[in-house]
Amino acid sequence: MYLHRLCDWMAAILRVFAWVAFAALITTVGLQVLARNILHEPMIWTGDVAQLLFTWLIFLGAGAGLRSGSHYTVDLLPMDKPLVKAFTGWTGLIGGVLVALIMLIHGWELAVIRSSAPIQTVGISRFWMYLPIPLCGAVMLLFLAEIAKDLIIRRDA
Repeated sequence: MYLHRLCDWMAAILRVFAWVAFAALITTVGLQVLARNILHEPMIWTGDVAQLLFTWLIFLGAGAGLRSGSHYTVDLLPMDKPLVKAFTGWTGLIGGVLVALIMLIHGWELAVIRSSAPIQTVGISRFWMYLPIPLCGAVMLLFLAEIAKDLIIRRDA
């Protein structure tokens, strides 16, 4: 029960973040187009800020998509068979955990390695560009724990 509430809370935070970050992305790109095409005075920082926002949206959105089940799936096996459904559920869970661990561990290593390089136009560390990768891994692990709990409960039912 607590895991489900925690996942609900995290999903709500991710949704709010996504709305704010997407609005900021649209605003930044709009400023870039306005400044370049109408004012003929390009704002060089807008490209880096847009890339930073896009990176955060993609990775944290991937974690949120895992919870909501909104990633694409292709059914090649007869999913109406309980054994096939259980097999694909556990296979997907194991694969998801492996991907999430790789993102968490190696994403953190990458963020730390890149932390010494700045994003020139904004004046912040590139760490912030790579931080969404391990955060996505952590969020995915949380949501995968909920999925595992659901798979276990379904097996016993």
